[in-house]
Amino acid sequence: MVSDIGYLVGAVGTFFAILDPFGNLPFFIAYTSNLSSRVRKKTALILSVFIFLSMTLFLFSGQVVLSFFHISIPAFQIAGGIILFGVALSMMSGTHTITMNRVIHDTGKDQLLEQNESILPTIIVPLGIPLYVGPGSIAAAILFGSNAPTETAFLGGLLVILIIVLFITVLNLCSDIIGRILGNQGIEILVRLMGLVLAAIAVQLTLDGISGAITTMIIPELLHQ
Repeated sequence: MVSDIGYLVGAVGTFFAILDPFGNLPFFIAYTSNLSSRVRKKTALILSVFIFLSMTLFLFSGQVVLSFFHISIPAFQIAGGIILFGVALSMMSGTHTITMNRVIHDTGKDQLLEQNESILPTIIVPLGIPLYVGPGSIAAAILFGSNAPTETAFLGGLLVILIIVLFITVLNLCSDIIGRILGNQGIEILVRLMGLVLAAIAVQLTLDGISGAITTMIIPELLHQ
């Protein structure tokens, strides 16, 4: 029971930080600012469905993926921690915002002037991938899917993802109002704060990986000798 609670607490913190509802909100606003209200709302709903299905896929198939490539859990924890820490540094330094703004500019914002559903597939990339479902979130889903102590905890992790995706949906549906209230500086502050939280999670994930490698691989090997 205690392990289940610890698992769920970790899942809430990790998935909320890596999916970053507040930090990714300004990019949704930028991509949909010239769309009609109806298309913008439909975009928010389709994007949320895409995020949930993608995260669920990696959560369920995590152990299969690791087994197929012969990757140990500690190795993936260390790799995942490194990836998450890189994302966190970019968020805290502001390069996360600069990079995404460049992507928005390079993809041609004129495309978004079309006021119909044909614009929706172009918003899945890069909003869906890699903004929400990127290397960090994929690594986190695989790790939590593989580390669930019980089936109840695993289903709880799935529920956590659903709740966070619903929260993302509400934020994106209210993006116009939130953007006017917070302003660009307020949203940027939130991005940097979430980056700090994510950095701490990344360090802990790496330490757990190192500890796991020592316990399950190095020590047994030394004893065997």
